Amino acid sequence: MTSVAIIANPASSKDIRRVVSHASSVSNNEKTSIVRRVLQGLAATPVAEVWYLPDHAGIVRNAAERQQLPFGLLPFEGQWYDHADDTTLAARLAEQQGIDCLITLGGDGTARAAIKGARSMPILALSTGTNNAFPQTIEPTLAGLAAGSVACFAPEAINRHALLEIYRNHELLDIALVDVASVADSLGGRAVWEISKVQQLITTRLTPGTVGLSAIGGHAGIAPAEAQAVHVLLGSGRSINVPIAPGMITPVPIAEHSYLHAEQRIELRSGAIALDGEREWMARAGEDWQVNVIAEGVITVDLAAALTAFAQQAR
Repeated sequence: MTSVAIIANPASSKDIRRVVSHASSVSNNEKTSIVRRVLQGLAATPVAEVWYLPDHAGIVRNAAERQQLPFGLLPFEGQWYDHADDTTLAARLAEQQGIDCLITLGGDGTARAAIKGARSMPILALSTGTNNAFPQTIEPTLAGLAAGSVACFAPEAINRHALLEIYRNHELLDIALVDVASVADSLGGRAVWEISKVQQLITTRLTPGTVGLSAIGGHAGIAPAEAQAVHVLLGSGRSINVPIAPGMITPVPIAEHSYLHAEQRIELRSGAIALDGEREWMARAGEDWQVNVIAEGVITVDLAAALTAFAQQAR
């Protein structure tokens, strides 16, 4: 039985970067509207079931009201607290149930939490967060069509992307989809926006076109074709102008940078460790922290290929 899961984060787009930059907010009403269009796209495919993570705002439940949907709409069972761990657990349940494709609404943090729970399932991440280097900004109707197509008749319409694994004392601790930064600071407010405190960055984004810490990697230089990530040390050296947040172009001092290949490890400096733009861990003196580059660690929906398959199926 073909199925798709939806995880909509009611807390996305509400961190401090909304205050210190010109980023816009996405209300839960707007997220409901987005999910409504996703459901209509899914309804045009033969998908049999759509599972979703319940939340306090009732985003998916409200989106389905007064709609005649041709599939079953089913909530994941459990105790949910609108926490990032809910996203990880729901994604893990989706993978265990054999669900064919996962749609998320949120930013880089939401997508990372989902992939922590389900690394072997295709994901289509819709951008409703603050940092959106990983999620896509696309019409939600098309997202539903694409996810339903991958689930039902186009499982090959996928891409694979690099992933960063974080190790503490040689044990796998966490992952990042876009960037890992060492910050000379305490955990404090989770979002990283003061570039003067960033000591070190590893990012999978090698070309310009993103906003946030990952943009540093795209502006540092021209990557060789075989590179999977770039390692940047910040400090005295040349200065580059980088879009650190929406509407905020900041000079960034680059001491040196080097390109990384698959299975190459880099040691992290002590300090707060930020994953995809948010402080998550503290690396203390005497601990061994490393980042490992995984070449094809993330599976995403190839939007163009999935929509082409849908068009061909409809003929």
